[in-house]
Amino acid sequence: MKIVDLNDKWAVLIGRLFIAFGSIERTTHNCLIDWLKDPTYAHISKMRFSQRVDVIIDLLGTLEFVEQNKADLIQGLKKAKKLAEKRNIVAHNPLMLDLFDGDFKEIIISNTKDGVTITFEELQQITQSAESLSTELVNTCTKIKLEGWEGLPITTQ
Repeated sequence: MKIVDLNDKWAVLIGRLFIAFGSIERTTHNCLIDWLKDPTYAHISKMRFSQRVDVIIDLLGTLEFVEQNKADLIQGLKKAKKLAEKRNIVAHNPLMLDLFDGDFKEIIISNTKDGVTITFEELQQITQSAESLSTELVNTCTKIKLEGWEGLPITTQ
């Protein structure tokens, strides 16, 4: 890594991205912990992030919260699911020197998807989006918590 990220600029952004996603992940677990009973939560907590998000969105349809708060949470969770795709590219692929375009530039290159890369500028945007989204989700969940986090009992209609 020191050959590529000499000034740690990538490392700092990657760290910030993972901290923001840690908060987003925690928010999804908080929803599930409070809205589900054991052993259901125990099983769902082991699902992939995108699957947990789908469960939360489905649960929101059965809980009685202010509609705008539900809509805001659903919109934020959908953004998180999309952003997680970029986070996964960062998490599972190397930072390399790209020598093929005539320039020496640092870039994250997908091992499995041809042509999929993340530049430093894209990583800056992804990180900023994740940090903003983390705050947005916490704020929305706080609004929901203030109105009665547990909602009313889940319906079976």
